[in-house]
Amino acid sequence: MLLCGGKGERLYPLTKDRAKPSVPFLGTYRIIDFSLSNALNSGFRRIALLSQYKSLSLERHILNGWNIFHAESGDYIISLPAQGRVSDHWYEGTADAVFQNIYTVQQEAPEAVLILSGDHIYNADYRKLVRSFMETDADALIMTKVIPVEEASRFGVIGVDDERRIVEFVEKPKKPFATPWDPGKSLISMGVYLFKTPALIKSLIKDARNSKSSHDFGKDIIPGLIGTHRIYAYPFDDYWEDIGTIDAYWEANMAFLSASPPRILEDPGWAIRTYKPQYPPTFISGGSIRNSIVGSGCCLSECRVENSIVSPGVRIEAGAEVADSILLEGVEIHRGARLRKVIIDKSSTIPAKFDIGFDAEKDGRSFKISKSGVRIVPKGWKSV
Repeated sequence: MLLCGGKGERLYPLTKDRAKPSVPFLGTYRIIDFSLSNALNSGFRRIALLSQYKSLSLERHILNGWNIFHAESGDYIISLPAQGRVSDHWYEGTADAVFQNIYTVQQEAPEAVLILSGDHIYNADYRKLVRSFMETDADALIMTKVIPVEEASRFGVIGVDDERRIVEFVEKPKKPFATPWDPGKSLISMGVYLFKTPALIKSLIKDARNSKSSHDFGKDIIPGLIGTHRIYAYPFDDYWEDIGTIDAYWEANMAFLSASPPRILEDPGWAIRTYKPQYPPTFISGGSIRNSIVGSGCCLSECRVENSIVSPGVRIEAGAEVADSILLEGVEIHRGARLRKVIIDKSSTIPAKFDIGFDAEKDGRSFKISKSGVRIVPKGWKSV
């Protein structure tokens, strides 16, 4: 079950018209493609997306790019929005989202349920998680990662004993506690949970009856199981990024242009699937294109592009300069425009000789500016 219902308010305006998991990434992908590809590559064939806010873009992407199973196979990737089966409200937390689909879980009757978040960039073989789950005879297993303690307040922070059994779990503490083995590091939850089905169902029903609960796995379900159930941590030490803010989104894209980029796209045996619209080849006429990713169907004429992500269908005219920026699908940059550290959402048009990224006061009157100075041009923007 893949959680896709968050509003993604900290990614606004990229989430103005789409759910956070369907935000484009690296020119070609959507954020959700990574969790979905991990599940598919790990052998999972029954996948439910718990969708909610502004899900049209997500639903269209799944229909176009992930409609891969024949109905007679019994396998599926389906969307499960709030249906009013067990309550008359929208999903009110990660645990409530699963609880509202408890009928689906009971109908399928699996031995275990894997719960994923749809807003992370990483490669993980969940079969290793399953093996550890079976070896420890865990009621629940949580994928965990060690990060600097000063960054841990955005996550659930975990304490474990010598056997990796979880003895403490605090969601987003103001003062995160460190690991016993390194005072500068914290052990955090990656938002990936593997539950024995009976333990999951019982804890969800109990939580649903608690009117004071926030109905969240990190805040309520996991802490409520510690001490009475076998809850273990599974260590993950590879690349992983939580795309929670505009700055995190920009930095995650830029990481793939660095001298030592993440290698998660390089394994042909672990393909990241997506939907790729039919564009002609990219045409480049003169100019300078350096250290950038350029998608298909682009037309770049006598321009300068450096350290940037150029998505499919983008047009950049002569004399334009683009640096440290992310241009989403169908963007047009007219003659002589200059962009620096800008994210431009789909189908926007930047007029000739227009500058963004050089004057914070001027830019702030028209665009949102992140804490680190990234300007965000909303979808379909045109200068008046």
